[in-house]
Amino acid sequence: MRIGNKSKFIICLVMVLAFTLAFSGCTTFDTFRHTYFEEGSEDSMPVITIGVFEPQTGSNASKGRDEIKGIELANSIYSNVDGYKVVISKVDTQSKVSAATTAIQGLIEMKPVAIIGSSGEATSLAASEYIEAAEIPAITPSATNPLITQTNDYYFRACITESQMGEGLAEYAYKELGSRTIGIIGLKNDSSTASVIDGFEAKIKKLAGKKKKAITYTTEIAATEEEMKTALSEVRKSGCNVCFASLGTEAMDIFFTLAEEKKMTEVTYLGTRNWGNPEFVQMMKKHPDIKVVFPYTSVITSTAGSEDNLTEEAQRFQIEYQNRYGSEDIPSEYAALGYDSYLTIINAIHNAKSTKGMDIRKAMLELKDLKGVTGVFSFDEVGNLIRTVNLSTIKDDKVVSEYVTKSEAEAKALDDIETTQTTEAN
Repeated sequence: MRIGNKSKFIICLVMVLAFTLAFSGCTTFDTFRHTYFEEGSEDSMPVITIGVFEPQTGSNASKGRDEIKGIELANSIYSNVDGYKVVISKVDTQSKVSAATTAIQGLIEMKPVAIIGSSGEATSLAASEYIEAAEIPAITPSATNPLITQTNDYYFRACITESQMGEGLAEYAYKELGSRTIGIIGLKNDSSTASVIDGFEAKIKKLAGKKKKAITYTTEIAATEEEMKTALSEVRKSGCNVCFASLGTEAMDIFFTLAEEKKMTEVTYLGTRNWGNPEFVQMMKKHPDIKVVFPYTSVITSTAGSEDNLTEEAQRFQIEYQNRYGSEDIPSEYAALGYDSYLTIINAIHNAKSTKGMDIRKAMLELKDLKGVTGVFSFDEVGNLIRTVNLSTIKDDKVVSEYVTKSEAEAKALDDIETTQTTEAN
């Protein structure tokens, strides 16, 4: 059989690639495959690419890999849209701003119709100018920094902001629990939870009205046993039956031990979304009598009457996730957010009847009440979610749904929000 010049050329390229792979990573292979095979595919369907810009290595890798699992699951279910086959091309931000800048430039060269990522705050901000210049709609599954969407017309967010999380906790404390004696214990010099606390305080004051005071005690402490003891004593003295405490896992372990010693297990303790992490859930095994509630989208239903929290899409997600990854792999909130990010893009492409960036962006802004795993999607004019807030608790060593707010929370304007800091490497 005679081999044509084109076939010889491709064979040579494959041989060069085999040598090159010894000195390069997955990103190089993804770029090669996209350029020389996917665009020239003889499949009956034309191919469009959705880029995935996530940390697969480095300090943020666990979150990034979870989001990728959700994205790939969604792609396996919804692998085509309006006659196009949808393929995924991934690049690794390495949890570093410098690597993220190179990665996003390489991804844009693949000409994706949309981009999902990043889970990191700083890496998303680093990619922002390139995404906007290329006019490619992008959506971050979990980064909460308000600047990501406020400064870029093409960036969207699949998660709520920290101020919205605070608002959701406030509604739960004031309306669902009926508390009028609420305490707040913050960590000194900790700006990472400032927006949550600001949103919480502002919503409580709005609900209570100017003439009433529902927050009866507030303080900032260092994460020392002595200062925790003092704060807990003041919480008890103030008669608080709800307490927001923004400490980390190790500190909360000590904090809850002290609360148990002071017989303060009747207090409901509110915290941040980090309380849904496996380390925190494992720690709570030592404190079975303490009830914690925090903003987190659990795909596991609660036995306390919250079965209506899950959409049909969430049920499909649970079944397909188990089939793909096994029953021992419990999907995290980040996997669900990755899945929903893909889902919003696919729906926007369908509604736009176009693969042009500006058309998809317009269709994203016009999405109304799209039902995903984590809730119902509608965006405001800058790409933030207008959303009810999902709150979870821990029961039988699992994160389960506890409460969904009755009202939607809108993200505050940029000048009302303190930007969150990140621990990503520079």
